[in-house]
Amino acid sequence: MLTAVLLSAGMASAAPVVPVGNFVPTEKDFRTQKIHRLQGETEWPFTADKGLMLCAPSWQNRLVYFVPEDAGGKNEAPLALDYGLATIALINMGRASAFRPYENFEQFVKRLAPYIAMGKRLCDQPAGTDLPDSAF
Repeated sequence: MLTAVLLSAGMASAAPVVPVGNFVPTEKDFRTQKIHRLQGETEWPFTADKGLMLCAPSWQNRLVYFVPEDAGGKNEAPLALDYGLATIALINMGRASAFRPYENFEQFVKRLAPYIAMGKRLCDQPAGTDLPDSAF
């Protein structure tokens, strides 16, 4: 199937055959860290007060997610976070309520950038790492 995809994209001769695991992360590839909002914190970007940061390397990228935790302690659908803010908007389309309201795009970026960087650094940990709760 991978060969068919590469052929249809016209890349078969330029791209070596790579195992699927290098493109699509599996559960064991993720690194996790619990995070929560501190009392009085004004720059917290999410509507959920706590959740789980996830990072998994995929091919040549680091995929970062925030999994909000609801008031009952259950995980909600993950939010994809990336330095490409257009990517964030497209992937999370229809999930704008998961982010705290912001006055302008600059404020949104200022709030979100540290958490994206934190998620990318999380990928430096060994696969399967589960870090304890951390007040960013």
